[in-house]
Amino acid sequence: MVAVLGRTPQVLTETLYALCVERKHPVETVWAISTREGYREACKQLLDPQTGMFYQLQHDYPEACARLQFSEANIKVAHDGLLPIADIRTRRDSESFLALILEVLWEQTADPATVLHCSIAGGRKTMSTYLALALQLLARPDDRLYHVLVDPQELEHQRQFYYPPPRPQQITLRDGQIIDTSQAQIDLIDIPFIRLRERVQIDRLSSPQGYRELLAWVQRDIDRSTLPVLTLDPGNHTIIIGDQKIRLQPQRFCLYWYFAERSRTRLSRIAIEDYPAYFEYPQSPYFSSTMLDGLLGRFDLLDPHRKMRGKFIAKVLEDGQLPMSWVLQ
Repeated sequence: MVAVLGRTPQVLTETLYALCVERKHPVETVWAISTREGYREACKQLLDPQTGMFYQLQHDYPEACARLQFSEANIKVAHDGLLPIADIRTRRDSESFLALILEVLWEQTADPATVLHCSIAGGRKTMSTYLALALQLLARPDDRLYHVLVDPQELEHQRQFYYPPPRPQQITLRDGQIIDTSQAQIDLIDIPFIRLRERVQIDRLSSPQGYRELLAWVQRDIDRSTLPVLTLDPGNHTIIIGDQKIRLQPQRFCLYWYFAERSRTRLSRIAIEDYPAYFEYPQSPYFSSTMLDGLLGRFDLLDPHRKMRGKFIAKVLEDGQLPMSWVLQ
């Protein structure tokens, strides 16, 4: 599991409780990404040899959590040069965390036998956003992204609450209100996201990349992606886009046919002075005679006896001209 943490590390034990105890996912190793202050709080509240709540979770739910591996070495802190970053306050801090999150995800997604569970419930919004964005680029089909919600809401960030213990306890809030932990409910929210790793074949990269380089790689691949093949079937008045067939009325099919051929033969560059002629700027409510001739010519190909031409002229044309309103319907 990979989680981003701030100064309230309870979200980590809450996520582990929901994953391991309630959903019974076999999580083995826990990685956390945090600031210097978040690291200190996690070590103090979760990993203290005497009072650490991570160890208490393992003790309370040994069948689900005893094999979990988590230590101070598993908490990654972004650095600005040689110094750990206390908090995200500058663009440079932000970019350092993005680089760290990418580094961790590159490492954890390298083994195809593992499944990654990622939590964005903790830390700064910047960290959560970066984790979600990086996961879109690097996640495999079975990797998952979660948020955690605690009910009653008063238990969120409450230092006495880390997960629902097997034996209910009473927690006194600052306002004197008493909440029994038997009332506590932890909802693990599955966040759907687009997985691009296989689509753009990121595994072709010989080494891990920075976010901007990785994003540029993905964008280039998307830009090169081919559109579905367009096929026209005049005999059946049908356009075929990829594997989808759409049958049209003869008049509409000829209109589509006209624009499809025009697009296929269009020039790559057009001089400014030729714009009006090429784009057929309408000077009236009617399209040009060139377009009308193109449509009628295609009608003749569909119906050599010109029965269609007569119906079209009677139904659509106004004073022998093609109304723009019909074309744009």
